[in-house]
Amino acid sequence: MSIWLNNKHAHTFCCACATALLTLLLLIDGAESYGFGRCPKYPSMPKFNMSRVLGQWYEVERSFYLPEIASGCTILEFQPLHKEKLSKFNNFELEVAIKTINRLTGNPSVNLGYATPENRKSSIMDFKFNTRFPDVIARLLPGSGKYQVLYTDYENFAILWSCGSLGSIGYSDQIWVFGRDRDFPVEVRTKIYDALKKLGLDPERLVLSKNKNCPQTL
Repeated sequence: MSIWLNNKHAHTFCCACATALLTLLLLIDGAESYGFGRCPKYPSMPKFNMSRVLGQWYEVERSFYLPEIASGCTILEFQPLHKEKLSKFNNFELEVAIKTINRLTGNPSVNLGYATPENRKSSIMDFKFNTRFPDVIARLLPGSGKYQVLYTDYENFAILWSCGSLGSIGYSDQIWVFGRDRDFPVEVRTKIYDALKKLGLDPERLVLSKNKNCPQTL
């Protein structure tokens, strides 16, 4: 009986700690979204065409994301990983190049990885950096995980979303808005914000990415 009571008290204490932690995180930074339970699920974008997102994208806005706190002039490049496999439904993988400038040192950097969509028509993909670590470890590296193109018009903007959870205790998600140019016209930005609101995501979380004095090429 005493063991049962101890376990019960321990469970109550853990739940209280988790609640307190999530509350603290909410108070620390309202730009990043936290919630109880697991990550929300969004269906793949209807009629998504992966081949139309190929090429270069500039990060224009994003929610708070600690790994990018010193980064600016961020560019994403998507190319087919295996061009000879483009016609095969289950083998459409993307080579991803993430190019940034360190705002503290001014040094450029390039991180390479690859993204594997659920299928040729899915906007949900699993991303991993190129590394010599075993696959089981590579999946745990910061930045690795599932990403989803929530909405894009292919020509002007793409809304990228990722979410991580600690089991069923709570989750945290991030939003990135990419463009074919480093900024948006007013009408395009309005369309993006309206799309976010329809998805239940608050545009107020977004901040402008650091795109001043960027070099022509990285």
